[in-house]
Amino acid sequence: MSCHEMQIEGHKIVALSFNKERATVPIIFIHGITASVNSWVIGQVPVFEKFPWLSLGLPGHYPATFPPDLHAKDLTAEMMARILTTAIHKLVGEQPVILIGHSTGAFAALSIAAHTPDIARGVCSMAGFARGKWTGALGILQRLARFGSIGRAMFKASHKILASSRAMYKNAFKLYAVDRRAIYSQPGLKAFINLNYPDRKHLDANAMLHYFERMPDIDIGHLLPRITAPTLLLAGDSDPIVPPAQSRLIAAKVPNSELVSFKGVGHLPATERTREYHRIITDWVEKIA
Repeated sequence: MSCHEMQIEGHKIVALSFNKERATVPIIFIHGITASVNSWVIGQVPVFEKFPWLSLGLPGHYPATFPPDLHAKDLTAEMMARILTTAIHKLVGEQPVILIGHSTGAFAALSIAAHTPDIARGVCSMAGFARGKWTGALGILQRLARFGSIGRAMFKASHKILASSRAMYKNAFKLYAVDRRAIYSQPGLKAFINLNYPDRKHLDANAMLHYFERMPDIDIGHLLPRITAPTLLLAGDSDPIVPPAQSRLIAAKVPNSELVSFKGVGHLPATERTREYHRIITDWVEKIA
């Protein structure tokens, strides 16, 4: 594994790379909101060992940082796509890549493919969305972030509580999952928490405040028909964070797309239905690559 840090338009962007010696098409993974580049390290699908793959951090997510003068209004789909596309070109050159994202990472992958269609050999959106208006616990946090000084103070207090201990971090998975038994029986859960909790603890509350304030106003639905790459959409039919209708909307607007809905699954299909996810993603990647 290699760690890469890049300065792009005042952003510090971070990526982890694996299997650089492989000569096959690169795969770029992009994590979701409040997560980090380490999200993809534990329990990766075996087929990805055949490929050079990178975990690319979202802007503003520790250890990445926003420019010190960035304001919430500066956070746009075009900006995210431009920064991340530049990072991808720095990492792998001009060759096409397979983009795989979860939640806000899926939104970023779709935005990259819509703004720069030639970059994508394929796109996989897990619990992704075109419009960033969330529901459940994250929807409450979005409303707090947009509710003046009192709301912002409550948002920051909630942000601090959720990162106050490893136990609290682990318990927060209940906010995302429907099949909680599947989540908490994962053999790599302890290793995942030990690797990712330090990043969550250092996550900048002000950076997250920007995301939660701005995302409800961001919608790339009109850009989706520009995506020309084969696109796989994976969604839980009971997702408490991103309405499953978002994946249906994306499937309707992206020309070469396929939607797989997981019954009785929430926002974490890869861990709530691990075996099924492994089979589907393996078949899809091998077909594209």
